[in-house]
Amino acid sequence: MQSLALPALVSVILSMASGSLLAEHSITLNSSLKRSALVELYTSEGCSSCPPAETWLQQLIETPQHELDTLVLEFHVDYWDYIGWKDRFGDPAYTARQRKLARNNQQRTIYTPEFFVDGKEARGTQHVVQLIQSSNREHSPARLELTVTPTAQQFELQLNSQIVTLSDYQIRFVVFENDLTSAIKRGENGGRQLQHQRVVRYLSPLLAAAPELRHVIPVNTDWNLQNLGVAALLSNTRGDYIQSVSGPVTFDLSIH
Repeated sequence: MQSLALPALVSVILSMASGSLLAEHSITLNSSLKRSALVELYTSEGCSSCPPAETWLQQLIETPQHELDTLVLEFHVDYWDYIGWKDRFGDPAYTARQRKLARNNQQRTIYTPEFFVDGKEARGTQHVVQLIQSSNREHSPARLELTVTPTAQQFELQLNSQIVTLSDYQIRFVVFENDLTSAIKRGENGGRQLQHQRVVRYLSPLLAAAPELRHVIPVNTDWNLQNLGVAALLSNTRGDYIQSVSGPVTFDLSIH
């Protein structure tokens, strides 16, 4: 994995969108005027070359939004489970997503760690940054506002979208989790303790975009409610990424 020093000013910012309290226990998140780059890392706890990529990803997450405006997501795949360690975050649906992106990029194979930026394969961290910068120079054709009402049982989401001809677009909702730790006992990373950020814990099916779209996500008992974030991804009907809105979610566990 090629290393690259990111811009010098680095601060911990887990949100890529502005958030504010709207009403009791509701949060509103707004998309950027420019396009926020969608950075996807495909990784596995059974892959010995993945931890350095995830360490670099942490630097990217911590980079201020005005320097690199991103939505960073970490997808754990399941195709290395057979070599001695089953990744508890791995999901065949994420492997299928990686395969689809690889076909779109005319790749002959998939691998870990693998980065995609706005659906384009990025080989090496310098290429990742270049693609982010290119994406950030584009004005977004969409304005997205995501209202989140979290309880201990579920997320209630409402997405308001402003874009011409909404019938040509589709939405996915995402829940991601930060500050995850795994003690690896076998396989290529046996004996190591791995740290993970922005791990995708829920990925909705594709939904038709609408001026107002509601979606409810049940909370999984495995999730740490204090380390979660949500995102909405807008794409066209060809599957091309357009824009996203995202941010951390604060739970009030006294609400039932």
